[in-house]
Amino acid sequence: MNKTFSIIGTGFILPKHIEAIQKIGGEIIDVVNEKSVYSWQEMIAKTKADCLVILAPNHLHYGMIQEAIRYKKIVLCEKPLTLNFKEAESLIGIPDIFTVMQLRFHPVLEEIKKDLEQYQKHIIEIEIFAHRDEDYYKTWKGNNNQSGGILFNLGIHYFDLAFYLFGEPEAYSVKIEKREAQGTFRGGNYFCSWKINTDIKKNEQHRIFRINNKNYDFSSKENLHQLVYADLIRGRGILPEESSRSIFWVEKLNE
Repeated sequence: MNKTFSIIGTGFILPKHIEAIQKIGGEIIDVVNEKSVYSWQEMIAKTKADCLVILAPNHLHYGMIQEAIRYKKIVLCEKPLTLNFKEAESLIGIPDIFTVMQLRFHPVLEEIKKDLEQYQKHIIEIEIFAHRDEDYYKTWKGNNNQSGGILFNLGIHYFDLAFYLFGEPEAYSVKIEKREAQGTFRGGNYFCSWKINTDIKKNEQHRIFRINNKNYDFSSKENLHQLVYADLIRGRGILPEESSRSIFWVEKLNE
């Protein structure tokens, strides 16, 4: 593909995408949001860019992807690809539809895979404690119909990692409130307990991904989106076949 991109959405994640595109020597043709002179539908129809980058609110992703397919565009969509499995499943087998799951590109994964060879059974602990104020909950992210709730907003990256490393669960438990959730996954060779909490103070924020009593740090000074784009221009990435797995389970947990 040529390194030309059009972007829908101008939220907080946009600077990381701009930086990543610049790092790979790409060119941004268009950027639109809800206040733009022309709509995202018009942009998709008219843009000369090869790739459409979707950074819009979660509930809009599927419609934008469908329009991009109509105009034969490559798609790079921020997580989640869709808000339900049926929509994600309908995209399986369609080429050039990719999801941003940047933690899959973190160097610590190689360390994890090597460490796992020492064990036959695995204990996984996931904690995502992130401060979110009232202003956050007044945006689309605080609207479950638009965001899918805190599991889609915060949990899906780490659930994706767990399923990527250990496979899908055979059993689960879950308890969800508006601002916090907790539960378990049990697979053939693992047990995972997880907690997500957005109702905490800033100085209490932390993210834990612990396996067999060892903590793995997924924070990064490097812009991992650059690795996503580097993969993309080689024609690779996380296809709907893979990203639909975590969507299936988050939808199931939200039932």
